[in-house]
Amino acid sequence: MNNLQDESRRYYVKIGIGEKWAYGFWGFGSDLVFQTITIYLTFFYTDIFGITPAQVTALFLAARVWDAINDPLMGAIVEKCHFKHGKYVPWFVGLCIPYGISTVLVFTTPESISKVAYAWFTYILFGMLFTGIIIPVTSLSSSMTQDPIERAKLNSFRMFCSGVGGVACSILVPRLSEKLGTTPQNGYQRAMLILSIVMVISFLVTGKCCKERVPESAMDAEEPFRWRDIGTQFAKNKPLLILFVMYLAAYTYNILVSSVGTYFLQYNVVQYNIQTSIDMGIWNLLQTLPSIIPMLFVPAIARRIGKKMVVITGCIISTIGMLLFFFMPNTAMLGFCIGKSLGSFGYGMTLATIWSTLPDCVEYGEYATGRRCGGLIFSLASFSIKISMTIAGILPTILFDITGYVANEVQNAATLTAIKALNSLVPAVILIIGILVYTRYSLTEKKFDEIVRELTRRRLAAQEKPQA
Repeated sequence: MNNLQDESRRYYVKIGIGEKWAYGFWGFGSDLVFQTITIYLTFFYTDIFGITPAQVTALFLAARVWDAINDPLMGAIVEKCHFKHGKYVPWFVGLCIPYGISTVLVFTTPESISKVAYAWFTYILFGMLFTGIIIPVTSLSSSMTQDPIERAKLNSFRMFCSGVGGVACSILVPRLSEKLGTTPQNGYQRAMLILSIVMVISFLVTGKCCKERVPESAMDAEEPFRWRDIGTQFAKNKPLLILFVMYLAAYTYNILVSSVGTYFLQYNVVQYNIQTSIDMGIWNLLQTLPSIIPMLFVPAIARRIGKKMVVITGCIISTIGMLLFFFMPNTAMLGFCIGKSLGSFGYGMTLATIWSTLPDCVEYGEYATGRRCGGLIFSLASFSIKISMTIAGILPTILFDITGYVANEVQNAATLTAIKALNSLVPAVILIIGILVYTRYSLTEKKFDEIVRELTRRRLAAQEKPQA
């Protein structure tokens, strides 16, 4: 029994501070790009690039139909391929440069070809490369250590660095685009070129410094991954499906508030005659900076109350902030700032925790199916982020079409109300739905330890089998 107990903790590796920061660095670089997409892309398409809200809606919906096929497929491909230098590292090291190029192309405005066709090609290409890079790099944490506390610390480092990247993006994008460009179109393109270079460097550093340690399951060693394992994994991994809904709620909240916040500052603040010195960079900073504060403290909080309660508490704080924003008088700029910052603080608690919880679902999937499908499981997180991008992208464009939004013009009262609700009431409702579903999450820390012991017993039994 003692031998089983000791062996079950064999891969409870303590990650050094240098490796943690290296893992966090990719989060910084990635969010320089990803937060730019979430905060500025819808506004860029409608007000700078020059296509209509309806065309943006069609693009986002079409991209997500393809992602429903592409994301699980990419997760399965990651599971089937094995490289000399690791299962996950070669993927994101090899794809980071094409991914960086695709982000620059998304923010490039063509002059001689159809803008709609160009937007479709570049955005879908970006989405495919995002999938190809995000699945292996997030899956890496599940193979670096099996210790749930170390995973929480590792992902808190990463989310802290991601938050810093989001802060940098909020500050840099509007300023770089203004200083580097002669027009808004080439300003955004040049700003994205700089951010993409930093992003590529961050992935290369992570690939160089981070190590894969946790071995594959006994069944994986005996029998290669099969395509039917996709359905089996998702059907039997109930904690993963519940966590998927939480990912949807958290990311939809953040992407929606981030992207529509630009419209609120551009139109509502001006037309409500609010006297303020807050510019776009500072306004978006309120959505990113407060989220960093709780991230480094999440592991300590989780040890006291458990990961599940941290997630629920964070969502409740964000919901309170959003409701505060909605019920503020139209001229209460300080109230808007407080509500936005409070929502961001709670989101930071939630996000750091669900990313440290997702690797635990890899062990649960191995326990339930006999296969350790880290890439496949993390593909569901990737897909949830893309669905969130779609929901957060099409809700504004649909409401804008209904209420009569006209780019770069004075907006009517219905459009201003829709923009305010999209910044507050709508994301609050989404978070409440997420909380209600997540209360059914059952993979506690105690249950996880029991699963690891059982997986260890299976591994030891498989090692003894040839001797029989």
